[in-house]
Amino acid sequence: ASGDTGGRLNRLCAELLYSADGSGNIAILRTPSGGAQYFASAIDGHDDPDVVGTVAGDDTVFVISRDVDGGPELAKKFLDRASGVVHD
Repeated sequence: ASGDTGGRLNRLCAELLYSADGSGNIAILRTPSGGAQYFASAIDGHDDPDVVGTVAGDDTVFVISRDVDGGPELAKKFLDRASGVVHD
């Protein structure tokens, strides 16, 4: 990843993340209508070692965790980013 992808992702979390929840190895992130694909692209571009990849619809992003039970913790990580708690 090039540039300040962490800072960009923090800003997008603050702007686009409505809610986050997790189950098993998936974090489910809710965005405004039309925001999911843009948000997923930023997540993929950040190269987080905990993230295998994303699947985006219109207003929902599934983030697949590398850890088989990592979905809830990954959801918390995105909520932390949205509230200004830095993860990098």
